[in-house]
Amino acid sequence: MKDNWENPYEEDGVTLGPEEALLREIEKTKALKVEKLQLKDTIKKLQNKNDTLANLKNSLEQKLTSSNKQSPSNINLKTGQIHTLKWACLLLIFNLTALTILILFHLK
Repeated sequence: MKDNWENPYEEDGVTLGPEEALLREIEKTKALKVEKLQLKDTIKKLQNKNDTLANLKNSLEQKLTSSNKQSPSNINLKTGQIHTLKWACLLLIFNLTALTILILFHLK
């Protein structure tokens, strides 16, 4: 029958005694506990950052909704600007046409 006992080996191939194996396992456990605490700390920091970003997102959404409520006056202003721009283009075309006709009559 095969024995289930496995001898713990160091990296150099030397068999460890029970005390050394126990000390090694204790060190591994301590290292894992330290790593677990570091991960918990990292998780807390990330959760705080996530909360901060969520608050920022909410405030930006509120600003966006409040600016959308004020936008009808902006739409009227933009419509007035478009109307003015159309008139400016028509006057420019008219003036260029008149200038072209005057130059042609002057050259003849």
